Formats: sequence, C-alpha cells, structure tokens
Amino acid sequence: MKILITGGTGFIGSYLARELISSGTDDIYLFDYYINRKRITDLIDNSRIHIIQGDVAYWTDLISLFIKNDFGSIFHFGSLMPPYTEEKLEKAFKINIQGTFYILELARLFNVPKVIYSSSGAIYGPGVDLPVTENTIRDPWTMYGVGKAISEILGSYYDKRQNIQFIALRFPALIGPGRKGEGMTMWANNIIQYPAQSKKATCNVESDVTVPILYIKDATRLLTSLLNLERIPHSAYNINGDWLKAEDLESLVKAEIPDAIIDYDPDPMLTIQLKSWEMMKGDDSLIKRELGFQPTYTPEGFVKDFIREVREKSYFQI
Repeated sequence: MKILITGGTGFIGSYLARELISSGTDDIYLFDYYINRKRITDLIDNSRIHIIQGDVAYWTDLISLFIKNDFGSIFHFGSLMPPYTEEKLEKAFKINIQGTFYILELARLFNVPKVIYSSSGAIYGPGVDLPVTENTIRDPWTMYGVGKAISEILGSYYDKRQNIQFIALRFPALIGPGRKGEGMTMWANNIIQYPAQSKKATCNVESDVTVPILYIKDATRLLTSLLNLERIPHSAYNINGDWLKAEDLESLVKAEIPDAIIDYDPDPMLTIQLKSWEMMKGDDSLIKRELGFQPTYTPEGFVKDFIREVREKSYFQI
C-alpha cells in the first residue's frame, strides 16, 4: 500500500515515516514544499521512501502526484506554523485551509479511503465550557487555530457525504529530538534538546507555566495504528498528554544531566497566553475508550529517550 505524507520531511512526518518503515509499510511518499534532507538523513537511501517537492496550496503540484500513484491512505500534516500564520494571513489560508480542501477533494476523485489529519487544541479558545470535550464549541483565537477548525469541518463533511474516512487527532505540544521552529511550546523542546547537546537552554516562559506534552514516538505509534482500523467511530479526538511545568521538565533533565544550564527569560505575552491554556484542560477519555490509546512513555522515560537519541544520532542535533 502506498502512503502519502504531506509535510513529509517535517517534524511529525519524518518520525512517522520511520515508524511506518519499521512496521513494514510499503512505499511512503514524503511530499513537502521545503525538503529538509538533514532531518531525514537516515531515510533518503531507503528504497521504500520517495521524496516529492511540492506545495499543498497548488492543485497542479498535487494532482500530478495522484495521477501517478494509487494511494491507500493520506497523512495530512502540511501546514504553515505560528507565528507565521499571524503574520501572513493569506498564505496561512491557502496552505492550511485551501490545501486541506485540495487533499480531501483529490482523495475523493482518486478513491483514497482514509485521510488522517494532525489537528490541535488551538481550535478552542479562552472561556470555553469545562471540561473540554470533542463536543466543545470550536472558537479559535489564532489564524492557526482557524485553519485547524475549518479543516476539521471540511474533513467531517467528506467523511459524512463523500465516503472518505477522516480522522483528526487534536495533539497537545509534541516534543522530540530535532524539533525546530518558533511555536508557542518550543521552549518545552529546547529545555531538553540543548542540554543534550551540552549547550545552554533558554526558556522564554516563567518556570511555573504548564502545558500538555506528548512524546513524538507515542504520537507516531498512535498514527500508525489508525491504518489498521477498518472503521473509527468519531472523526476527531482530543489528546491530553502529560501536563508539566517548565520547572518539572528542568528537574527531569537535571536528573539525567546534573550540569545542565537552563535559564529563564520570560516573554510576558507568551506567558499570559500559555497560562490561559491551563483553564482548558481537556477530557481525552473518548480516544482511550474507543481506540485504546495510552502513552507508553512517562515524562521520565521520554526525557531519557530524548537525550539518548540526540547524543547517538547526529541528524537530531540542531
């Protein structure tokens, strides 16, 4: 079975490709606007990996790919990320919303039965009724969240009316070796990444800021498991992860690297925004009950594994 991953050389896409290779999946097509070859150094020479450069915002880039290949499933991760989504609204619309429509419409035209989408808790906004469940109203307050919410609605339509199974996973902050960027939760990754490389980490939030965290290996294990399920009851699922403070992560890192240097230089606005997240702790009992998902990595476990991976594999260093 051929599998398409948009955003294929990005953080989630590259880890998913490794998981799929190890699980015995056939040909995997990594479709991306910017091909990050360093991130996939270990995959480039694999005969089952096919790297395609293109833009999900352009129909012609996508349709030529679908004409040449018979895909069994699509993982749609191609997305413009914050803060660029707030700075470039038209580009964010074209990539994050129009791009999702193109993927879904091509899945319909070429009879691809399943589209798995990486969504986010950004679909919710401050002031929602608690606890946050899959039925909580989507009221995003960022353009990134708007893109995720509209993509979910589009996917739900194609699921109900166009015979395409659509599944959106509303991930918390995903962390893991080699993640880059300027997102709101990048500090949670940096607290581990830089000490693992014997460098100082600077955290741009206050030490008591709490965010939900899921290790990337648990995320890709869940994504891969969806391929083998014939029918999934719901089209969207919340995932909580572990709610950890910055100082909690610092303590876990220093338990492994006693001489780690972690400084704090809080951005006041970012701190306020993230502290508002603490009021939106969700209920993820649905995915546990229906799909049996439980993270296999404890916080202590993923910090230890994260550090080991960075030190053993040069392509995870930044």
